[in-house]
Amino acid sequence: MIGLHLRPPAVGKFLVTLALVVGVSAQVHGQLSDPIVAKGVSYLKSAASGGQVGEVALAALAMIKAEVPTSDPGLSRALETIQKRFTDGVYKAERQGGPEVYEAAVIILALGSLDPITYKRHIDSCAKHLLSVQNANGSWDYMSRQAGDTSITQYAVLGLWEAENDGVTIPPSTWDRAAQWYLSTQQAAGCWCYHPDEQNPPTVSMTAAGVGSLLICERQLAPYRVNVRILNPFLIPVESDADRRKYTPDVSSKRIGSAVQAGLAWLAANFTTSDQSLIGHSPFYALYGIERIGALADSATLGRRDWFQDGRAYIASKQGAGGNFSAQYGDVPNTAWAVLFMTKSTAKTIKKIQLRKLGAGTLIGGRGLPKDLGSISVAGGHVIARPMDGAVEGMLAVLEDPRVEDAAAALAGLIAKYRTDGTRVLRPYQDRFRKLLTDPDQGVRRVAAWSLARTGDISMAVPLIEALKDPDEGVVHEARLGLQLLSRKIEGYGPNAGATPEEKQASIQKWRTWYESVRPLSTTTDSPASAPSSTSSRRLP
Repeated sequence: MIGLHLRPPAVGKFLVTLALVVGVSAQVHGQLSDPIVAKGVSYLKSAASGGQVGEVALAALAMIKAEVPTSDPGLSRALETIQKRFTDGVYKAERQGGPEVYEAAVIILALGSLDPITYKRHIDSCAKHLLSVQNANGSWDYMSRQAGDTSITQYAVLGLWEAENDGVTIPPSTWDRAAQWYLSTQQAAGCWCYHPDEQNPPTVSMTAAGVGSLLICERQLAPYRVNVRILNPFLIPVESDADRRKYTPDVSSKRIGSAVQAGLAWLAANFTTSDQSLIGHSPFYALYGIERIGALADSATLGRRDWFQDGRAYIASKQGAGGNFSAQYGDVPNTAWAVLFMTKSTAKTIKKIQLRKLGAGTLIGGRGLPKDLGSISVAGGHVIARPMDGAVEGMLAVLEDPRVEDAAAALAGLIAKYRTDGTRVLRPYQDRFRKLLTDPDQGVRRVAAWSLARTGDISMAVPLIEALKDPDEGVVHEARLGLQLLSRKIEGYGPNAGATPEEKQASIQKWRTWYESVRPLSTTTDSPASAPSSTSSRRLP
């Protein structure tokens, strides 16, 4: 019996109201407090900057997942190396003929994990390159080959997954074709090898690549399997959801599920860190793949084995005195893979996706919906307002005027502006949003908290910490989510829904302590009880 059981993947884009409370509760291991991670990161900081850009990007990804600040010189040097591959946001590969697929994919993973808004053009350019070199059979490979490379295809899928979750449009046929290729190359025993056309022996590394890639493809195809149902002839579906459902996948969910279960069964029976011929050329590469399927399938076990504890024990036994890990492909990639495993990097990606979707949804609150049915839409079971057009100034004027009863269109417009133009459209209005945080209408206060967090200004944590005292649970939820976004702490410090006054106060104190440790030097006289002026604040990159 297989101990790793699949759960239904999340489908579609989340469209949520401000009152929706979705907690991020699963524990993430690793971080720099772990001595194994700290030593590995220290090695990467010193060793990574002189290598090829793909290697540097992999090291940067590991540092980002370990929550190394962007101000760190080692990470800064890595990011500078990555940015040299772009001219006016257009990607130019350092290597050609197949290795650039790894390169482009890992660059997407690093930049998307760091700041998908700032690096949107870079991510989009790399994604376009990956799309342009997908083979007709759905795989990716070296230029000298066309049959498909299990490893290269895995990284292309990883990069495009990050890109799509960062807002880049990926044709659904891309996922469909990739899934079909993996299905066609799976061996009867449920495993995969490196080059299926050459009948290489199967390995843990490549089987993890096959299982993980199929899990990702199914996640991305799932929205297209949902039937559209119009609830009212006067209401229309949100355009993005309607467009997503025009495609009908060729590969069935059942077929993918069966292949995944067969792959998991093989891994449960063959998972090892001691037999190199079975695990693959690099055990650290393989462990990163095992971490991925554990996160995607949301399970702590592989068969009867705790894959994380087994992997951690192996990694702890193999770390060099300098913090590095040695195996085929070189110390920098192997150290990066070890750190990515230890930090449960894929679990972090999934939580980031959940957090971002919560933060980017079209939000309703305030003084009711528009009376005109022609301007209302339905999506995901929620009635939402069609965004108000025009400048943010006009939307704010509607929110500030208590006589306006149909403020929902203004709220939706505000969110739409942010989704298209990013933080810059909200930053000039920080003082007005802070004032709205005291509005008598709890819906307006919720939107104010949402907006302050998305200015990208870390000093806006001050009013958000104060908003944790709000009597409305929706306001507290938005303030907490906003603090998680500003701090880049996915777990955060609470308070959770239904917290007691004592628990709420403890959370407030923890957030204050965090802010004191990171606040800008120019606001050293400020505290959460005395909000800094927006003119002296530090903005996140």
